[in-house]
Amino acid sequence: MSERTAIILVTFNGWELTRNCLNDLAAQLSNPEHFAVAVADNASTDGTPEKIRIEFPEVHLYPCQKNLGFGAANNSAIEGLIHDGITFDAICLLNNDTRLDNTTIPKLRLSWEKAQAWIQKNGKPYAVIAPAIKNSDGSEQPNYFAGLGPDGIGSKAFFMNALRNEEGAAEILQGKPSKTTQENLWETNWLSGVCWMFGKELYSALTSEGTFFDEKIFMYYEDADLALRARKLGTRFFICKDIELTHLGGGSAQSNTSRALQHDRAQQYVFKKHFGMHGLLLSKAFRILRSSVRIVSAIPHISSSEKRKYLVHHIALLKAALW
Repeated sequence: MSERTAIILVTFNGWELTRNCLNDLAAQLSNPEHFAVAVADNASTDGTPEKIRIEFPEVHLYPCQKNLGFGAANNSAIEGLIHDGITFDAICLLNNDTRLDNTTIPKLRLSWEKAQAWIQKNGKPYAVIAPAIKNSDGSEQPNYFAGLGPDGIGSKAFFMNALRNEEGAAEILQGKPSKTTQENLWETNWLSGVCWMFGKELYSALTSEGTFFDEKIFMYYEDADLALRARKLGTRFFICKDIELTHLGGGSAQSNTSRALQHDRAQQYVFKKHFGMHGLLLSKAFRILRSSVRIVSAIPHISSSEKRKYLVHHIALLKAALW
């Protein structure tokens, strides 16, 4: 098999974001011997597939007949490349709302190769590498996380996050990456799916008993589920801090409430899948307490239109948690 990296993007409208990202990948698009760029389009209505065909004919395009969600679309692109006979030994999952320079992917590939060789000497089979993620203003956007649920930060710590504000809760969930003996390589429990670099062998191991991404998850927590499954195979997750890209942030859900409901449903599904009834009850209890606290805090300020929206938002989330 040739040393080729498959770079996978998923699109759903947002053509300008996709165009910018593909322009940033120009060096990889012009080097098909070592890179194959694939896009799975989730039935965009803004002409994204047609525009890709015109402006980026080198892209391997896999249009979906409907919006399959993030995970299933990634699966379709990887499977499409394999079906089309495109060989590759590494995969880079990349959000389409990212900006990077022409050396980012090659440097990430090299970092993954070094990490893979290092961990295999220590008896572990797979490494996943991510770059350091920045916001558009240059500030850090944490893409690292502590373990999830009762098998991670602990049930009590997770549940008590319901009483913290978003900033405080995020700090607990993220934890702190630990420095390894390898230069600029930091280890964490798992990584967000903004950008992952890993080997085809890990993909094959994860698909040996089903799909790569769990296609029952439409959006959110699909990377957490994938990481939990990968860790059971001995996978280790690393951030290479001397490689950076910018993540502009997306808006795939139609509204904040829609986005939050999708997030909560995905959390409950993943917790139940991996931690059984304990995980299901933990997810429900956390969400009930979180939204109850937010509702109580909003009631004294009901005269404010913003607080009324906030109240309605959390009432919807509370109803969903109680269901």
